[in-house]
Amino acid sequence: MLSTPTRFIVGGVVLAASVAFGAIAGVTGLGSHPVSDSTLAFWLLREDGKPLVIAYYHGPSRWHDTPWKVDSQFTQSAVGWAELKSAKATLRLRLDLGAGYVEVQRKKFSLEQNNTFLITHTTDGQQRVIPLGRHELPKSGTSPAAELLLKADKSLRRRIEIAR
Repeated sequence: MLSTPTRFIVGGVVLAASVAFGAIAGVTGLGSHPVSDSTLAFWLLREDGKPLVIAYYHGPSRWHDTPWKVDSQFTQSAVGWAELKSAKATLRLRLDLGAGYVEVQRKKFSLEQNNTFLITHTTDGQQRVIPLGRHELPKSGTSPAAELLLKADKSLRRRIEIAR
């Protein structure tokens, strides 16, 4: 099995990880990128680099501009998870492609119905996970996947801005 280095951005800082390719099917990596002063996007990837789920975490201005610890597990099954931790928040995504569900902040949702989420009040005790439906999630290119999705889907962008 080959291992290819992958870069991703957490809170504006580029990190590197090793994502294994070959026999793995399913969840194989993660990405994160600030899409505004108050919103950080976080997603899980399939082996071709296309997102399986994207979550937009909203909080106070510049809340995501902090050191992050990354923890994850991507195995040869269709289950994978990743967690970003800082002094201000813990962001968690878990996918089980075989069972057809995604957990966002430990709340379970049908992947058939939702692959995009907004989490409000990320840094306080009033945190709320809002499912935003199923969308065609673009692969990162000249811009991160989460930004490309918001540029391509203006109604989704408005829903995120209104719900915050």
